[in-house]
Amino acid sequence: MPKRLAITIAGAVSLGSYEAGVLYEICEALRQHNTDPATTDAEKIFIDVITGASAGGMTATIAAQKLLFEASSLAAAYDNSFYRPWVKDISIDALLNYLDGDVPTHSLLSSRLIDSIARKHLLGRYGGVADPPTDPHPATLGEIRLGLALGNLNGISYSRDVRPNKQAFIYTRYQDILNKTLGPGSDVEGIWEKLVPAVCATGAFPFAFAPREFSRMLSEYDGTYLVKFPEGQRFTYTDGGVFQNEPLGLAKQLVDEVVHADPAAGTDERYYLFVCPHPLAATSNSELNESNAVLGKTAAAVIGAFYNQARFHDWIAAENINDRIGLFNTHARGLQLLFQNGTLTDGAVAPITSAILPLLFPNSAKETQADAWTRVKSQWKPEYDALIAQRSQPVADVWIDTILLLETAAGLGAKDEMIIYGITAENKELAGSDAFAFLGFFDRAYRDHDYDLGRTKARNFIDLINRGEPPDAINNGRSIGPIRYSSRPEIHAIDKNLDDLKMASVPAPLRQAFEKRLRARSHDLMADLGIKKPPRARGHRAHRRRPPPQEISSPVNPRPHLTKP
Repeated sequence: MPKRLAITIAGAVSLGSYEAGVLYEICEALRQHNTDPATTDAEKIFIDVITGASAGGMTATIAAQKLLFEASSLAAAYDNSFYRPWVKDISIDALLNYLDGDVPTHSLLSSRLIDSIARKHLLGRYGGVADPPTDPHPATLGEIRLGLALGNLNGISYSRDVRPNKQAFIYTRYQDILNKTLGPGSDVEGIWEKLVPAVCATGAFPFAFAPREFSRMLSEYDGTYLVKFPEGQRFTYTDGGVFQNEPLGLAKQLVDEVVHADPAAGTDERYYLFVCPHPLAATSNSELNESNAVLGKTAAAVIGAFYNQARFHDWIAAENINDRIGLFNTHARGLQLLFQNGTLTDGAVAPITSAILPLLFPNSAKETQADAWTRVKSQWKPEYDALIAQRSQPVADVWIDTILLLETAAGLGAKDEMIIYGITAENKELAGSDAFAFLGFFDRAYRDHDYDLGRTKARNFIDLINRGEPPDAINNGRSIGPIRYSSRPEIHAIDKNLDDLKMASVPAPLRQAFEKRLRARSHDLMADLGIKKPPRARGHRAHRRRPPPQEISSPVNPRPHLTKP
């Protein structure tokens, strides 16, 4: 059976250029690997789930379309559907200049620019052509489940009864998602037209970009406790990274849906790839204490705690799943030993499993008992074959029955251990990480730097996998590698002078233009809140007027005065 890969792309703002470099390199590596004559069917790697938040949401959506229908758009190293939107088509000049439809009191930067970029790269394929030629990528099986993290500012309400009088307890969720199964029938402009608002919404960084709205259907939500809303109601969304910046849990949810829809997929080896420009490092703060907790420090600590708790929520969920599955696997092997030494016999256990298993698989179950049995047998094939050799097939079959009973009763059916690979970087290696990761927008040279860094990190990852390193990348003998990637496109030399770039090193005209925009928007915000601008003190000298921000060009080398230690 082939190997399946679910990719999660984190929120990154301008560091979407780093993620673009990673995605280009991974897709090109898998193209070469899957078409290499030496690669067996069992070694092929197929992408069937992609999730993203914020900047990662746009990249995830573009990746899904191009992998399914337009592989040729991912071919050129510096002219592909990841590079163009994140390096070539965006700049601080463009973001500072509003377009038709932008509302100055709604955002600091041009939201319509993001909309135009999304439309260009998701709808440009059609260009008025009803049936464009289809060019599937070798790294797909013809269907991809796409998941976007969203921040629903209106909220979705759920109601549960509490005892003893069954009084309704209503709570509202603001963390939202959009799932879409894309396949052969999805190569239609109308489908992608409806996805554009969601793509812009998941990346609507608060205050920098305006919230976006689009309609939702009741069928898109779990209806068990849902407080019903009018069909097609429009909701207003902000950046999905506010509540779920690294949607690994969403990837796991979609993987489970893949297995439920196609039980045979549960027998394939499953891996997860996490793409994020930020290091996975501790964010604990021991400096704040009762004596120095002034309002500013407290506010910063609260915001930081909220963001980082949301950021790692899905990692905690993944750890819990892995812990439960690890414990279950230990018990399953213990049962194997009991059957092996004769403590348990098929004659004694078979009547129990035969009576209980049908109760756990009603007609409404997503996975039939027969399909689940085949899946479990495949997952435990080495142990199953060993038990046949040591005892007999009836004993081995009853052992599988017992595992299936325990797995289903524990709610672990069709779940697999999450073997998660990661391709990350450190801030000191990046050019665009400063200023809340907005710095990359200030110069194309910064974005090129981070794009090439992403490509380099992806190649290093592949080389480590092919060497069997690091040890924790292999689980019970399982590994996504080897990955046959020999004909590697050239990577431009990375300018180390741009490593760990700070805002102070950005050319003064660009900083001044950005400062002017922030000052103007802060005045708009105060006016919107009914706060009048204080009168200028008598005798106060007027500030010198600065040049307008339009059409500012910056030098390629922004800090020649800096020297490396």
